[in-house]
Amino acid sequence: MDLMIKVVKTKWWTATDGKKFTEKTKGVVNQYNGFVILDSLHVNGELTLGENLADIGGLAIAWDAFKLTKQGQSADQIDGLSSDQRFFLGFAQVWRMVNRQENVRTGLTIDPHSPEEFRVNGPLSNFEPFYATFKLTPKSKLWLNPAERAQIW
Repeated sequence: MDLMIKVVKTKWWTATDGKKFTEKTKGVVNQYNGFVILDSLHVNGELTLGENLADIGGLAIAWDAFKLTKQGQSADQIDGLSSDQRFFLGFAQVWRMVNRQENVRTGLTIDPHSPEEFRVNGPLSNFEPFYATFKLTPKSKLWLNPAERAQIW
């Protein structure tokens, strides 16, 4: 006998909470709308919002978990990089990808994920420990004014 589960949609946020969340996410939508690939094509911040928030939140959770480990508390350097720098390098390397231009063009219109480059640069530019680890300044390419950084959670 098959067991069927009825999924019931419920509103688990108050109207006020939903409005606040939507307001906070506008900055993420605008930030990703500004990302340009293939010289003139823009990421669709509305289409990719859910996954962008997942990437931003996932980075923060991974960082917190990393900082609980022996490596995350180590001051040792390997190949001139601190453990914190290696964490961010590993995060970026996961998303290294070479795509054909036509795949990128198609993805921008139908894929709810941002192109890999922005799955790295987007979350990192919103993450304070990244700024501190690499001592970024307003002249740095990934610098985002503190008032514009996503503070969703």
